[in-house]
Amino acid sequence: MLEISVYPPAFSETSGSPFTVKAICLLEQSGQPYKVKYLPDPRKAPKGKLPVLKDGSKIIPDSDQIRDYLEQTYGVDYDAGLSAEQRGQSRSIIRMIEEHLYFVILASRWQKEAHWSTLSKEFFGKMPVLFRKIVPNMIRKSVIKSLMGQGMGRHSEVEQLARAKKDIAAIEAILGDQKFLFGNKPTAADFSTVPMLRALTSFPLESPLSKLVTSRPKLASYIERGKKEFYPK
Repeated sequence: MLEISVYPPAFSETSGSPFTVKAICLLEQSGQPYKVKYLPDPRKAPKGKLPVLKDGSKIIPDSDQIRDYLEQTYGVDYDAGLSAEQRGQSRSIIRMIEEHLYFVILASRWQKEAHWSTLSKEFFGKMPVLFRKIVPNMIRKSVIKSLMGQGMGRHSEVEQLARAKKDIAAIEAILGDQKFLFGNKPTAADFSTVPMLRALTSFPLESPLSKLVTSRPKLASYIERGKKEFYPK
């Protein structure tokens, strides 16, 4: 049986990272039996992060590589029915969501002081007191350093918000009046997009960033459809 290692649930989501939620959704739609293993500490993972898929003796890290593996090994086509052009558009959407919007969300959670205390309690609240005084701040410094290296952390909150607004407006425009991004059936782009938008709306503190989604009824309905359609029951 396939085994997926992910972060524990957080903020009413199946797992604490939109990438690990995406991986679970991919498995859920693969038709293959699987089990979930929750790991709060990813340091021993091959790339130092989760998700990680185990299939017998094979270890597959990273949600994108997990998708490739499931498609190549088990004959799953997450973009079934899409034209070559639509498959290209799907790839572009996924890259926008995962390589740009994600880092705005990350900055909002880890850089913004008003959000950090809430995040810290959710992610690290069950740690022994001694560790809780040291480990969260060490991890936070590391995340902020990576944000600065990636570039998003160098922008002001206003600038980050402006960037996110363009991404979310693009998603809404592509969705239009459809059930999912490419029609009546969810495809790979939806498995990336819904968990990412959920990462915005499920955070318990309302912010200008979360309002970019909650103020758009079409996107709010889209998120709920996605949860019902392809999240694990």
